[in-house]
Parts: sequence; structure tokens; C-alpha cells
Amino acid sequence: MLTPVIFDENQKSIIENKIKEPYFSHENWVDDELNPIKETIKVHYHNIQRTVCPYCKQKLNSKHGRYWDIEHIIPRSHQPSFMFEPYNLCLSCVDCNKEKSDKKVTTSNAKKHYPKNSSQYLIIHPHFDHYDDYLIAVKPGLFYYPLEAKGRKTVEVCGLNRFYEFAGFGECEDVFSKINRLIELANNENSEIIRQEILAKISALALEGLVTSKRQD
Repeated sequence: MLTPVIFDENQKSIIENKIKEPYFSHENWVDDELNPIKETIKVHYHNIQRTVCPYCKQKLNSKHGRYWDIEHIIPRSHQPSFMFEPYNLCLSCVDCNKEKSDKKVTTSNAKKHYPKNSSQYLIIHPHFDHYDDYLIAVKPGLFYYPLEAKGRKTVEVCGLNRFYEFAGFGECEDVFSKINRLIELANNENSEIIRQEILAKISALALEGLVTSKRQD
């Protein structure tokens, strides 16, 4: 789980004045006076996340802007009042941010007080949830296995199935079947050492599926 960004008193004042503007909306995000605040957000979450996307779990090894977007977990177009809420902020890779877009991610209708209960979110919340409780990134950028409904919704909302399509896994049913059986075993295994060995085999099978699909192209 992430540690939220902390704004200094000057930044808090800028944010407060911005929200009080007569025609304040999500479109104000591009206003020039917010640039220093955006920079603070980027620096903080790059350091905390260590260049790992909270949705696809890919490590991009770059802080360049073309790889990253400031992510509003509850889309700012849904609730502009949460546009600067630290618990609503993180960085995500450009592809996950684009896929997630302004899709619904919460059952809450709150407008003033940010919902901080994990159960109020349809997808994995980077600040309130342990990713591995809901979704196994067997091989980030290649294969994901949902453990709970929230994991399945994260795959859907963030478009993580784009990796399957890219790898051509649609033709690798035998590999999929083996992976599913192994994940079942891993989920029911009490020994962490054996579980890690099973997950290592799953990763190898996922790579085998990628190699097979390339040969078929």
C-alpha cells in the first residue's frame, strides 16, 4: 500500500483557492499555477512506487513523463473535489491510465469526504488494498490471475487483458489449462516455499505460451 503525498502550507493554500473558484471543475487540472503541485505529486509517487505501476505491476525503470501519468483513482471528472486528495493520487503507466480512463471504480457517492474503506472500491485501491490479496501478477506485462472479484474488475477496468492479446495467448489453451491447475494448487498450498516453487513454474509456463504464440505468427 502507498504512503500519500503531503502538501506544504503554500500548496494547500493554492489548492484551497483553486477549489473555491466560481467555475471550478476537473478541467482546471491543466491550470499553470498547479504545475508545482503536480511536480510534487510526481516526485513523491515515483519514489514511493519505485517506478512500478500499481495496476499492471510493470517496472518501467524510467521517470520520463511519456511513460507515466498522474492517476486519479476516482476519476477527477466524476468528483472534482477529490482532484487533490492525497489518497486519490498515485502514478500509473500511460497504458493503464488510458484504459482506466473515467470508468466507475467506487460504489460511494461521497462528494466531500473521500471514501477510505476498501470495500467501497470495485478495483484494487493502491492506498487501501494489498494487491496480492486480489490479483496475482504471475508475470507482470504477460499474465495475471484474479483471486477475487476485485481482481477481476481490475483486469477489466485497467485493460490488463491487453497483454494476453498482445502475446497471442488465445491460441495457447493447453498452457492456460496447466497454469490454471497450478494456480489452484498454489492457492491451496500452506507452505510458502512450495507455493513459490509452483508460482515459478507458472511463470515458466507463461513464457512458454509467449514463445509458442510467436512461433505460430
